[in-house]
Amino acid sequence: GHDPQPAACLNRLPVDETTRWTTCDPAWLMAPATPLPPSAYGLMHLVSSRHCSHSLDVSKVVPKDLISDILAAARCVTSIANSQPWAVTVIQGEARDKLSKAMLDYFDAGNNGGQSYKKYSTQNTARMQKGKDQYGFELYEQRHGLQRDDADGRRQKYRPNYEFWGAPVLLLLNLPKSSVAGTFVDVGSFMYGLLVAMHSYGLGGKPLGSVAKFTELCRQVLGEAAMPSEEHLVCGICIGWPKDGRDPREMPDWYPSRLAMDETTRFVSNSDWA
Repeated sequence: GHDPQPAACLNRLPVDETTRWTTCDPAWLMAPATPLPPSAYGLMHLVSSRHCSHSLDVSKVVPKDLISDILAAARCVTSIANSQPWAVTVIQGEARDKLSKAMLDYFDAGNNGGQSYKKYSTQNTARMQKGKDQYGFELYEQRHGLQRDDADGRRQKYRPNYEFWGAPVLLLLNLPKSSVAGTFVDVGSFMYGLLVAMHSYGLGGKPLGSVAKFTELCRQVLGEAAMPSEEHLVCGICIGWPKDGRDPREMPDWYPSRLAMDETTRFVSNSDWA
């Protein structure tokens, strides 16, 4: 990859120190760099227009050097004491197909799995619950016409997570099992850096908490070197080109509504500042 090293990132670890490439096809790893014009979109537009894509083209190659550039840019996010705690496994080609089939078979056998870390709070604030309920209603009831009690129908709509929504590349985003709350804050920053960097190239994709439910299956399929026992699998991130030539920077896929800014923001300021 190009592994750009802007002056502000000179104290960051090289991409290859935090990334495993062993689950990728050799020909893909050795492919020549792909020239792309610089993005015409400003950062504010990219941040506000980024969304999850649910229909990706598995047949359209995402070049390895773009993945390298995305990883190189995201490593410049802040982390506590510059600790950079994340580790990434890149999955592509034969390994990607093998993992997807194993996950689909396991899911279709009725298994739900579970993360190796606590993901959900059991004490949501009213505002947090409002956001969750709003998402569930808009996704399942409004978009798919599935009622809250239609468990089978909702399960089938969840299944494409294990097809990685058609993406030809999957990242596994990991943390040490010694991680604490602050470490998860760091990996959240890194994940968002990855998502915005992907979006800047016109790539689609989304975080996949579903993949982390099958951590042990990942280890069985990919091996200990790709999914070490001493690490949490925080989530997957699928990456691909949207189908039908859609540019996600201009035409969004479906995404849920967000809470109003005033619902999540407090202003403590002089009265004449506004």
